[in-house]
Amino acid sequence: MKEETGSGKSHEKQSVFLKGEKQSIFLTGATGLVGSYLLKELLIQGNSVAVLVRRSRKESAQQRIEKLVQNWENQLGKKLSRPIVIEGGLADPSWGSANQEWFKEYCGSIIHCAASLTFNGKQGGEPWSSNIEGTRNVLNVCKNAGIRTLHYVSTAYIAGSSEAFLEDSFDVGQTLRNDYEKSKFQAEKMVREVDFLDSLTVYRPSIVVGDSQTGYTLTYHGFYAVLKLAHTLAKRMPFTVGRGVRTLVTLGMSGSEHKNFVPVDWVASVFMRIFRNPQWHGKTYHLTNPNPPLILDFVEVVQEAVEKYSEFSDENDAMVATEDWFQENYAMQIAIYEPYLQDDPDFDTRNVQAAAGDLPCPRMTKDLMMFLAKKAILSDFGKK
Repeated sequence: MKEETGSGKSHEKQSVFLKGEKQSIFLTGATGLVGSYLLKELLIQGNSVAVLVRRSRKESAQQRIEKLVQNWENQLGKKLSRPIVIEGGLADPSWGSANQEWFKEYCGSIIHCAASLTFNGKQGGEPWSSNIEGTRNVLNVCKNAGIRTLHYVSTAYIAGSSEAFLEDSFDVGQTLRNDYEKSKFQAEKMVREVDFLDSLTVYRPSIVVGDSQTGYTLTYHGFYAVLKLAHTLAKRMPFTVGRGVRTLVTLGMSGSEHKNFVPVDWVASVFMRIFRNPQWHGKTYHLTNPNPPLILDFVEVVQEAVEKYSEFSDENDAMVATEDWFQENYAMQIAIYEPYLQDDPDFDTRNVQAAAGDLPCPRMTKDLMMFLAKKAILSDFGKK
């Protein structure tokens, strides 16, 4: 295997791994929010890491990872080692077959974190291709290379319509509400049914938001999708827009429902606590918030953040819209997220408490949600 350097040159990989050690950790999803934090923690701890990354329209996989690691170095104020980069798409099996000898010789465990968050997809496309075919490809690599340890990142929302969901629960007859939930349920089922793993650890985070300390995020799903829609529509609104309560009524909610948001820094900390300690392997962990905020608080934060930080139209602008227009269009466009905006199940966290009870989830207060919303709006949702 060859490793590219930041200068674009390449050289034979010789000294990072000792032959037969099988100490390398293979990580998928390194350019996603949770995966990028896991990569940072693995590099800080001096682990030998390899990552699977797709080429973008403008950058190679190597350039994308270099930019990401440099960003972490700037935030941390310290140098980090570089992971080996395997360029490829998760759903394309060629990345596994092309690097099969490397996996056999060097890779001891896999963290499968990559996933598509598409809610409503097309058969043969996302989220099925990444979440089903991609997971199948990871499992085939494990089988063919003799890798017996897998850490799989699922989602708490395989609980679907359940009112309460245990960490040890899986198929309890729940109704799955969108293609994301359906594809992740099928992927976790696939992972659980294989017979060639000695150790399978499953992590089920809820809705992951930005860093509770810095507000940093790489992706803008879930929490941010609702905020971004309000922000975008508000550009056609005068300064006074509809109150959050009216939005809830439009969506058929009372406001007493809960939404399970968890900061990415906490998710990564708990994950790494479990990952580093083999005595906690082999179980399922709900990386969820034991005190989730009310939907009413969340909607009011969206309202206030948009009023404070979004750019509103001039009241004399011919294109300015009415409050009724805002409510009608917001309700129509938010409909795709409506299942996610219903009351969340009560997620059991006994396994998490046993392994990482001293790492409490930050309280998702209105102040913290406002902090995250402000960061997102002022960055134009990552464009600036």
